[in-house]
Amino acid sequence: MAAALRRRWRLLAVVAALVVVLLVVVAVGAVSWVFSSKLLDPDHELGPYGIGVERVEVRDLPAGRGAYRVTFEHDETSARPGIYGLDYPDGHAIAREIVADKNDEVTRLVTDPRGDLEEGTKVAFDERVWEGNPLATRGVPYREIEYRSELGAMPAWQVEGRGGTWAIFVHGHNITRGEGLRVLPTLHRAGLPTLLIAYRNDPGAPRSEDGLIHLGATEWRDLQSAARHAMREGARSFVLLGDSMGGAIVSEFIHQSPLARRVRALILDAPVLDWSAVLDLQADERGLPTFLATTTEWAVSRRIDFAWSAFDQIARARDFHMPILLFHGTQDDTVPISSSDAFARALPALVTYHRVPRAGHVESWNVGPARYERRVRAF
Repeated sequence: MAAALRRRWRLLAVVAALVVVLLVVVAVGAVSWVFSSKLLDPDHELGPYGIGVERVEVRDLPAGRGAYRVTFEHDETSARPGIYGLDYPDGHAIAREIVADKNDEVTRLVTDPRGDLEEGTKVAFDERVWEGNPLATRGVPYREIEYRSELGAMPAWQVEGRGGTWAIFVHGHNITRGEGLRVLPTLHRAGLPTLLIAYRNDPGAPRSEDGLIHLGATEWRDLQSAARHAMREGARSFVLLGDSMGGAIVSEFIHQSPLARRVRALILDAPVLDWSAVLDLQADERGLPTFLATTTEWAVSRRIDFAWSAFDQIARARDFHMPILLFHGTQDDTVPISSSDAFARALPALVTYHRVPRAGHVESWNVGPARYERRVRAF
């Protein structure tokens, strides 16, 4: 009987161990699926709103332009130099220069408020700065157009210029074409006809067939459709601009499109040059075990049949044959700056590289607009 009892306990121990392993596998799979959804599910909601407003004071500026002195809780974002959009649940404003920075508070000038901004409001700083169209926000005349893609009509802003070289701006992950409003006046002054495009899963654009973001693997075809529209309008060559995931889309265009030979130059800001490296960084930022990046890759591959090696631009650097202007902020906690470092080392004859101190993700323009625009003009 004692032997039978021992066998029973051993069996129970084995079953318990198997149950624990199964629960761990299920938990890892669930976390990986949620993590993959952060990449693949379209989400254009603003926020999250995490920084609190401490005080709001009215201040008059020269030439009758009104502004507020707004004091925020101190954190890395609120204390970052430059100009940013300020989003809050019922409105938007523009956060400008810092006028005071103490231990636990940061005071900035804030202009153009829409909606109630008051003590206790929770806000989010937004690198896009402006809400609205090119004329209303940047004084640049434009046409609202649609270009035809394989999924249907895609909206875009078209700005007239001179000559046959067109600029096409491709925004980042779960952002909008409004991201391109920052650099648009520089392109306009240079005389480049310009398209700021929306692509699949953007607000006002058709959804992908499965409703998921494909991280550039299909979105590049919308960029190709936009380029074909520009050619019908007289374009003979292109300068492509890509921010964040827009960099992955532009890179895939270079690898895949027969129109790639018409690309004269690239301008990339915090581009995704290696999606695996992005997942590794995100796991680290969230305090998750490193292996979850690998299991998330599996989940992404299951959902969108994604070829990870195809999006390692460092390994594929020799496919690029045009001049490239590359920006990356040293405080980027979304896309690793190490990828841009490696890409610039791989193409020293082609890449003009600017590591921008104190800039977060896609904030190289924000921390120093004049310097950024000067570098674009020189390029």
